[in-house]
Amino acid sequence: MDRIKVYKGKDGLAKFFVVFGTFFTLAGLALLIKYVIAGFNFNFPSGDWNSILFTFQGILFIIIGTANLKSRKFFIEWDDNELRFLLPDTKGVETIKIDDIQLVSIKLFEIELKLKNGVKTLNLENLQFEDIRKIKEKFEKIQRTN
Repeated sequence: MDRIKVYKGKDGLAKFFVVFGTFFTLAGLALLIKYVIAGFNFNFPSGDWNSILFTFQGILFIIIGTANLKSRKFFIEWDDNELRFLLPDTKGVETIKIDDIQLVSIKLFEIELKLKNGVKTLNLENLQFEDIRKIKEKFEKIQRTN
């Protein structure tokens, strides 16, 4: 079964962002608690604001890392009998039998499939050029056989 991931990137980098962000958040919170107990110096920029900046930076890194990890779940895959996909605009994994496809309309960043029981549109905007080309070749082959 051929499979194409929608978003490509390194898992290690996303995990590093989460770990790095967790470290900075914990360090920022520890410093913030220490400064609040000792009396927070409100002077800017020489005061105790670095604890708040560490915490904010850590939370931002955690958000970026988790968003990166969550985007890895999107894919398009196919074999000789069926097409399966999970795209950002779909709620769950959808499966379409190749035999159910009656008509294929290929556009620049969109493939419209007319099925026996309705119409399905695949949005390809988030894919890289080589992946779009590979998917379009597959659907052109399906179009020729129907």
